[in-house]
Amino acid sequence: MTTTSITLPVVTEDPLDLAATWRRVRLPALLVLLVLGVAVALAVVQNAPPERPLDPRDASPVGARALAQLVRDRGVDVTAEASTSGLPLNASTTVFVPDVASVPKDALQALAGSPADVVAIAPGPRELTALAFPATRVGVTSEQTLAAGCTVAVALVAGDIRFSGLLYRPNGPGGGCYRDHGADGLLVQQRAGARTVVFGSASTFINRRLGDNGDAALALGLLSSRPHLLWLLPQLPTHPPADAQHKSIVELLPARLLWALLQLLVCVVVVGLWRARRLGAVVVEPLPVVVRAAETVEGRARLLRAARARGTAATALRAATTARLRDLFGLGTDATAAALVEGVARRTGRAGADIDGLLYGADPPDDAALVRLADDLDRLEQAVRSS
Repeated sequence: MTTTSITLPVVTEDPLDLAATWRRVRLPALLVLLVLGVAVALAVVQNAPPERPLDPRDASPVGARALAQLVRDRGVDVTAEASTSGLPLNASTTVFVPDVASVPKDALQALAGSPADVVAIAPGPRELTALAFPATRVGVTSEQTLAAGCTVAVALVAGDIRFSGLLYRPNGPGGGCYRDHGADGLLVQQRAGARTVVFGSASTFINRRLGDNGDAALALGLLSSRPHLLWLLPQLPTHPPADAQHKSIVELLPARLLWALLQLLVCVVVVGLWRARRLGAVVVEPLPVVVRAAETVEGRARLLRAARARGTAATALRAATTARLRDLFGLGTDATAAALVEGVARRTGRAGADIDGLLYGADPPDDAALVRLADDLDRLEQAVRSS
């Protein structure tokens, strides 16, 4: 009688290949380093001192720290606040609004109805309406020197200034100061013991320009007429305007980009349909090379070991053993497990419970148990064949 031996291929551990390991991890490592680099760069940019035009705390060229100090030197109490909510707006206060776009409409309306003086820098149509200021924005002028050209006291004292910004035209009789092409850069509205001043040039009062012409004199005349100055802090340049409607990321994308994405999607679908037509029926062809059974078994064993699939390996070993035992006993594939166990027990003289546990038991918990299972199955088959 011929005896067939079944053994599980022995898989040895290969030495650690540093070069192969680096090839596997270099792309994820580079991606992680890139993400960390971008995060550090964003943190540096975010923590950099912000440049807010006309910020009384900002000593940069576009800040207004020098102007705030000059106003304090004239005995005026300067208070920097983010909003006017809850603050007293009385006849001894001047409210300076260097960034009117960041102030909500209701706050501007409250300022217009208060007894405080209001100095607004470069307001737009929304802000002019909220302040109830009878004027219309008509244009923009580049940087130049403008003469006062009016009878407003603070402008007459200041004289010529460097102006670059918005120009306005009053909706009614009267005029303003610092005229260019029929429009004014400074307008003053008197209201119930107070005044609202609209000035179109923010760059006139920044640190870098404060020493030019009569820029400082005009700023002091507008901001130091009352003992208290409430300075509304400007927002960062990236901050959205007040009362701006929130837009989704899709609404922020340009329309042409959405059309381009739609065209790209159509192209992908067309190419997919074109390529799919070239696929025909599955063709069975012989392998161009002959693969030895030992190599196939060894390769499968390596895959199972790498996946720690001990249960799959044990099932394969038991299935192969039971198939050969059924052939030895002349049992069909529909034979029950009890019939096979009874035949093996009768032939070998071993207990049926032991044989059932060996052929249909639980999965091995570790590699050593899997090897013992393979050896036990091999000895069981040899015992049946030799009896």
